[in-house]
Amino acid sequence: MPALTRAVLLAAAIAAAHTWRQPHQALGADPPNAYLIELPAEQRTRFRNTDGSCVQCSLSMAGVAANVPAAQTLLWASEFGPALRGGSDPARVTAYCNARAIKAWNVTGPQTTAWVLWALRTGRPAAITWGPAHMITALGISDDGQHIAVCDNNSPQRIDWVTIQQFTARHQSYRGGWAIILDTPRPAGPSSYTAWW
Repeated sequence: MPALTRAVLLAAAIAAAHTWRQPHQALGADPPNAYLIELPAEQRTRFRNTDGSCVQCSLSMAGVAANVPAAQTLLWASEFGPALRGGSDPARVTAYCNARAIKAWNVTGPQTTAWVLWALRTGRPAAITWGPAHMITALGISDDGQHIAVCDNNSPQRIDWVTIQQFTARHQSYRGGWAIILDTPRPAGPSSYTAWW
């Protein structure tokens, strides 16, 4: 078994045993028992794709959710580097992540779906391919794993829930898929009180 496959299976096993999810108030078409990384619409709309920079828009949105300033500011000149605009591919993402000291998993191929599901189940957003020439941000997963919440940077005011079948088909439709997941500590999760008495 290839090392990467073993790593994906191990990551999936760890995620299944230690999942962190932030409760989301089910509204409208949200699936029951849905968990969503909270990212307000006013934050998401800062990353509207106006010039073909969908990869940077998606990764910047993930940077806000994961509190990674070097990723949040990809679209604008900052102390981390110049504004990064236009199309990207995995090699360009690797280059600018290295230049800005952004730790990330930059994964391509059919195993990306397992990586994205692991990320969402552990409270991490993922920038993902969506069709042949677009990237969006995955922000949530239903408790049963049958629905995924995505935010398209062409309409960032909205979060859409899609079935796992729709997600897999759209995500893997171009070269088997591509996902970028920030390598950050797993969020602490919400506080809970336990009766100790």
